Amino acid sequence: MKKLVIRFSTFLKRLLLTPLKRIYWFSGGWIGARYLYRELLFPFIFAIGVVTFILLANFLIKSVDRLLGKGLPAHILFEFLYLNLAWIIAMSVPMAVLVAALMAYGRLSEDNEITALRSSGISFLTILSPGIIFGIVIGVVMIYFHNNILPEFNHRARLLASAIYRQRPSLTIEPGYFIDDIPEYSIYVKAKQGESLQKITIFNKDAQDIQTTIYADSGHISVDGNTVLLNLYHGQIHEIDLQGLSDYRRIDFVRDRIAIPIDNLLLERRESEVRGDREMTIAMMQAEVKRYTSERQQIEQKIARLVEQEVQYQLSDQPLDSVGHYLNKVGVLVQRRNIAGLIAFFEELKIQNSKRFSTEVAAARNRRLSNFIARIKAENSLAQGYKKQVYKYQVEIQKKFSIPFACIVFIIIGAPLGIMTRRGGITVAATMSIIFFLIYYVFLIGGEELADAALINPFWAMWTPNILLGIVGIYLIYYTTYEQRFFRLPRFLRAFR
Repeated sequence: MKKLVIRFSTFLKRLLLTPLKRIYWFSGGWIGARYLYRELLFPFIFAIGVVTFILLANFLIKSVDRLLGKGLPAHILFEFLYLNLAWIIAMSVPMAVLVAALMAYGRLSEDNEITALRSSGISFLTILSPGIIFGIVIGVVMIYFHNNILPEFNHRARLLASAIYRQRPSLTIEPGYFIDDIPEYSIYVKAKQGESLQKITIFNKDAQDIQTTIYADSGHISVDGNTVLLNLYHGQIHEIDLQGLSDYRRIDFVRDRIAIPIDNLLLERRESEVRGDREMTIAMMQAEVKRYTSERQQIEQKIARLVEQEVQYQLSDQPLDSVGHYLNKVGVLVQRRNIAGLIAFFEELKIQNSKRFSTEVAAARNRRLSNFIARIKAENSLAQGYKKQVYKYQVEIQKKFSIPFACIVFIIIGAPLGIMTRRGGITVAATMSIIFFLIYYVFLIGGEELADAALINPFWAMWTPNILLGIVGIYLIYYTTYEQRFFRLPRFLRAFR
């Protein structure tokens, strides 16, 4: 019995200690791992500095017209840049990881240090493991950053931008250029004298039914609470029906005023005056998801009750078995959220009413059905709106994990790619990083747009770029492990025959 206990304890030690020893070995137990960490760290810091500087310069170029000429103190300008630095760092860190992996492993390959390590019996996966550990550490830090730091910085940056805009909004209008910052209008000003605007032309750029064009000899902008007021003098309003192009109206005015809520000028993607989705932590967004999901479920239950009541009313003269059959049929449609099927069912009831009842009775019942169908469409539209809100918050939740996880994916891509290219310079690393980063963000932004429109699941929208690039990375690791320097496309295609 004693021997059995000793053997079992030895087995447990091996079972637990062996993985821990391997983790310690891969993460820094051997001197090569510490050497690789140093090789990755300095290019990573350098890349963060370069990428952050480029993105910050681009942001300054776009924002300079909103900052200059407003009489802002220097500390406000620095605070504005400091608060917007958070989202810039969130974008630059994954790209810096990719640059660091390409530069570090490319230099080791260029100086034949990878060859020396592998000739010593160290496998490529062992050489790769410090890079993966490096990516995991950066990813964990970025998850904390995305959830706890970035939302607060975004919120404070929006409030500061709001205060800056409210101070003197008229200074954002430059003569000779179309101003598209206002959501509903496009403004062209020919000249400007102090605060007075001369020869003003205004279009309602999002018109669907009626196109409105406003001409004014002069005007100025003022602020009243949370509203921007366009005060226009001596002009005309031209309105034309875009559907038939036959109705036209002209209005002459001595003075006209257009009121625009300031909130619409600040941030497009937000639900309330308090915080938008990019200004919330995961816990805040989960609470919103729960609330909107509950609202949507209540709407769906309401639709089910309305449908049941309407079917019973319309088929009140039918046998109970027939009514039960129709109730089961519409119940399946409601359960599947098949609104088009429900509408088709009630349209069919209209035809049956015309056959079963007199003209007056059928007309009254069909009017009721028409109103009911319109109500069902409205309720379903509201439910779909709640669904889009749920998807929007779920997209942001998934993004807080998928973008940090990209640090690991970029290590998996960058390490074997750096070894294949055998170049450790910044030029090759930056070029290849931009290519892969553009591919990543094209898929990320496209997925976000589709998920916000409730066309695809938020999980797949945010994780598809990681999955696709991860597959490419695994393919590169496979070929590097077997000492293949270049891609062999014919062999790759033969695998799918």
